[in-house]
Amino acid sequence: MLERFRSPHLVVAVDEAHAHVRVTRTAEPFRTLEELQAAYATLIPALDAIGRAGRTLLVDLRSSPGRNDAAFEQAMRALRPSYLGGYTRVGVLVQSVIGAMQVQRYAREDGIERLITADGDALAAHLGIHRALIPP
Repeated sequence: MLERFRSPHLVVAVDEAHAHVRVTRTAEPFRTLEELQAAYATLIPALDAIGRAGRTLLVDLRSSPGRNDAAFEQAMRALRPSYLGGYTRVGVLVQSVIGAMQVQRYAREDGIERLITADGDALAAHLGIHRALIPP
């Protein structure tokens, strides 16, 4: 996979041969809502430049610091459709049951269908990609 975007909070890699995009959330916490909004304000145009139509998206949240305060939740609710929308299929890789429950709640709120799991084999099957494209 070829890295196409990097910030302290988010990394984007692309496998052109398989029309697959991976967004990895780093362990760097968002210290303010402005920092969160600035990070996604640069991520979304990067994803747009790569293109979404005909591509799958894997979002790897395993390193993401947990956060569910009301202000964060509201900000992410507004951002999710802009960064998750437009892909053929979306999968979310989580580390814990609590993380899966939070992302499942997000999916119900925004209506974007996605598989949420810690199982790399299930994600590969859902996305129609080789298992090697799912990070260990």
